[in-house]
Amino acid sequence: MRKSDLKYFIVVIIALSSCHKGIDVQPPPPPPPRDDTTCIISTISQVNSNMGTASSLTVTYDSRPRVTRLIIYDSVNNKKNFEANFNYVTDDSVRLDQYQYFKLDANGRVIRFVTKSDLSDPANADDYTFEYTYNNQEYLATKDLYINGSLLPNLSTTYTYTNNLLTKCIMVAVSSGNLKVLESNSTYDSSIKIKNWIYTFPDAIEGSMYFTVLNFGKRPSNPLKQMVTEIYDPSSGTLLDKWITNYSNYQIDQYGYVLSGEASGDFQQGIAVFYGKTNFGYDCH
Repeated sequence: MRKSDLKYFIVVIIALSSCHKGIDVQPPPPPPPRDDTTCIISTISQVNSNMGTASSLTVTYDSRPRVTRLIIYDSVNNKKNFEANFNYVTDDSVRLDQYQYFKLDANGRVIRFVTKSDLSDPANADDYTFEYTYNNQEYLATKDLYINGSLLPNLSTTYTYTNNLLTKCIMVAVSSGNLKVLESNSTYDSSIKIKNWIYTFPDAIEGSMYFTVLNFGKRPSNPLKQMVTEIYDPSSGTLLDKWITNYSNYQIDQYGYVLSGEASGDFQQGIAVFYGKTNFGYDCH
């Protein structure tokens, strides 16, 4: 990776970590239990005390069901922060726009994501290609980022699982000699069993909203308890930042779907959709 690219990446993740503060919240009562059918997340809303919903993510699905539209709305500032429409060119190819598309495997899992480093100026932006591989248990095992057609990955992430739960994530700069950029460790509440919740990848530099709605392998069967993420300067090995987040106060319906939870402490970039008091809604089939 060019030094300028690596410095840019480090600055971006540090900036993202510093722009969120803890919020005191009072959630609305959870919706009534649903029929015991297969349900997938359709809404995620972060609730700001005395102001209603601060931020909300809304997903639209077709009859298969496949995500067709994704919107993130900022209710405090009354504006739409993000919108994506998913065009299924073929069963294994999903295009967002002229610069971005996903490639799927036979099981519908994402195996490639092509995008730009800066979509506000795509003509001058770097080309980003993310490649994903899965283990025999059908969980995401590795993710590689190639910049501008590099033969070696510029960044590579390895995911480690314990009892089918993601417990460790390490990102290294391969093209700079496998120097460590990020390390994250997670623990879970083993007393609670859940279904079809969000992924807990701490390194979603390509966009945590996509990990919410697309298929990146099997999802966790227990909710998060704590995540500790460390960011390093790969050239010196110096610890640049550390994010510690605790997760608690879950409300689970009778079928195992998470209705709400609370994340306190530092903001985690990889699961940006879950911070403060957060409510989860579902589309059931």
